[in-house]
Amino acid sequence: MNFSHYSDQTVELAVDLVNTDELTGDEIGTLDELVTFLTSYESLLPTDEQPVTEKDLRKLHRLRDDLRAIFIAPDVGTAVSHLNQVLEKNSATPRVSMHDGEPHLHYEPVDAPIASRVGAIAAMGLAGVIVEHGISRFGTCSASNCRDVFVDNTRNRSRVHCCHNCSTREAVAAYRKRQASL
Repeated sequence: MNFSHYSDQTVELAVDLVNTDELTGDEIGTLDELVTFLTSYESLLPTDEQPVTEKDLRKLHRLRDDLRAIFIAPDVGTAVSHLNQVLEKNSATPRVSMHDGEPHLHYEPVDAPIASRVGAIAAMGLAGVIVEHGISRFGTCSASNCRDVFVDNTRNRSRVHCCHNCSTREAVAAYRKRQASL
């Protein structure tokens, strides 16, 4: 699937944020962990503009849950309803920016706290996927011990695992089960 450069990063941000809530623990449970996470997206979210606070951390935990609701929605109407709530909560406002010398779109509110900027950016990335490809591109890992989400960019929409590790682990488990029954 070919997203524009900006959209590609925003979709990754949404997926990665949702996936910080693991079965084994919260990957952004502290401010330091959150800052480290946000550093991966510095081109979208310069973190030197405002310090990240405990309030941002709590808001991003709620945002993560709101974004997960979009991925697991049973139908497009429900997904769109959740998405519109996220967009509204985070004051997503389209504007043209020239910070890289070329005009391009941004959606995050100017001078807003980091949580609102992340919310607007991630929601707009997911909005682009829904509008262009529908919710059939959203998935939750089918591995028994994983609840990570993903956006399926395969041609035939055949992806069922979040990553190669889960796919391999499930294949090995199935192989061992077959071998044990022989």
